[in-house]
Amino acid sequence: MRWRAVRETNLLSIFFIFVLSLESCSTGEKICNQAVVERTQQKSGFHRDLITYIKWDILSSFGEHYNLLDCQLLLVEKFPSGVYIDPDQLKNEVEFGGPEVLFKESVNIEALAHHSSSNEMLVFPKITIDSKMDILKANITIPIHLRYHQAAKDAKFASVLLPPPQVLGRCPNGVAFPTDRCGSDPVQAPCDAKRLSTCDWIALKLRSKDQSESRMSLVLQVPIGQTEHSLPIIALTVFSTMAGCVLTLWNAIVTPF
Repeated sequence: MRWRAVRETNLLSIFFIFVLSLESCSTGEKICNQAVVERTQQKSGFHRDLITYIKWDILSSFGEHYNLLDCQLLLVEKFPSGVYIDPDQLKNEVEFGGPEVLFKESVNIEALAHHSSSNEMLVFPKITIDSKMDILKANITIPIHLRYHQAAKDAKFASVLLPPPQVLGRCPNGVAFPTDRCGSDPVQAPCDAKRLSTCDWIALKLRSKDQSESRMSLVLQVPIGQTEHSLPIIALTVFSTMAGCVLTLWNAIVTPF
């Protein structure tokens, strides 16, 4: 009897430890400050649309005292030298529901890729609210333009990598989970596109629907010139220019005033 009682006690202990371990694992796997991001592109050629979809689970960042209507999203986009954004074009898009943006530096839309540097842009998207699930959503379309690249040998295309954005979120009156639980300090950034003041934002952890990092990055192929075609192109250009000059001169001579 004593042996049976000891065995039952051991079994209960093992079961209790197993339940605690499951709870611990589920708690550890819970992701703080979580946002789902999906990126796609539309159109082809040098002028395309970059589409970014974001879904932020507010409950992964705030425990209480937040108002969904006050919550915001902010994207920090870093574009490589092979891509540029036209500030005037985006300013016109605001009237038709486009996002408000801030550029950290001026953008030269005429420069070639190898004469340009990367540029950073802050995007304040318009959001939709799912009050039942405490979720913020944003569907953002940004027109992007690929720069002309330097000609290369034995290559017809150059690759331009668009990395995923840094996504920040804030709920002004919300009580965020402590840093020791979520492991991220507040980020200072402009409160809105007017840049009159800065606010504390939460850096969100990004994932795609299938947990793949590659779904958040895009690789764009840009057609480029080939250096082996330089001589024929130069010869044709010189010939066309000379032929045009001769034709213009001939018309000037034979045409009476």
